[in-house]
Amino acid sequence: MNKTLKNKLFGLIGKFNESKILVVGDIILDEYLWGMANRKSPEAPVPILEVKRKTYLLGGAANVANNIAAMGAKAILMGVIGDDLYSGVIMDILKKNKIDTEFILKDKTRPTTVKTRLIAQNNKHLARVDNESLDPVAKDISKAIFANIEKVIDEVDLIVLSDYIISVLTPSLIKDIVKLANRHDKTVVMDPKGSDFSKYQGVDVLVPNMDEALIATKSSRTKPVKKIAEALRKIADKVIITRSANGVYYYDGADELYLESFSTEVVDATGAGGSFVAMLALALAGSDFNYEEAIELANYAAAAAVRKVGTFAIKPVQLKEIIEVAYNNANQQGASK
Repeated sequence: MNKTLKNKLFGLIGKFNESKILVVGDIILDEYLWGMANRKSPEAPVPILEVKRKTYLLGGAANVANNIAAMGAKAILMGVIGDDLYSGVIMDILKKNKIDTEFILKDKTRPTTVKTRLIAQNNKHLARVDNESLDPVAKDISKAIFANIEKVIDEVDLIVLSDYIISVLTPSLIKDIVKLANRHDKTVVMDPKGSDFSKYQGVDVLVPNMDEALIATKSSRTKPVKKIAEALRKIADKVIITRSANGVYYYDGADELYLESFSTEVVDATGAGGSFVAMLALALAGSDFNYEEAIELANYAAAAAVRKVGTFAIKPVQLKEIIEVAYNNANQQGASK
């Protein structure tokens, strides 16, 4: 990294507060039960966790919105929660973090999606318990979500669809959103999941991780990444594949980019994909960018996220610190050659 690029990235970060981004998808509450596991259960060959504390973090589409808001931008979140105790918990966190919750819908027929992780000493994960409904949302709920999108489409700079194949982003809703976005000249960034990517047809930017890309294209790990991206370009104009320690690959049919990962200690990869997508969306929402710079920023945000247990929303000062470290490391390596 040279000084010109560092200053350009700093400039992009400084303009994030001018952006307004719509995030639509599966809203998840991550619950953490922290404790000590020093005994075995007499009822089954499993440890007993003595819970000492409980914490909550935002997951899924809520994590993406949280990362956007933490950078100073306006994040509008749309999705569905239940009418239960956990819905109150997640709404309190969203409002505290200055995320627009006006269009979040409550559905009394389904629970708020909660993923509970049991964690013992030394951050050892013992188990995860998921409380959710995988049934697609009712048609009237889906119609209400789309009607709300129509209300705000002209005021947002970009749309992120965050799919955790739980319930919200049905194929028909995605199709309607893509058509609406095209009519209003809005970029759609897709954070995909599952094996069937055909439902994402027409999105502008598709951002799977390597495992997701392999599953969706029925490919082996020996297949060249460009061939995988070419297959995914039948779905989206631009494909960005995150590859953990192997960095990030970008392909748009003409240009391709290989960006190295930022070397860092991996504590927990939970939510890193959401952090990457959020930062990418912020960069693409601005007018003064190119894809290499946008991916570079997203890479640094993901590097910060994996250093923490659970999802993590990086702030501007923290992102600048990571960029400064990368800049200094690059200069030291250059001087030693």
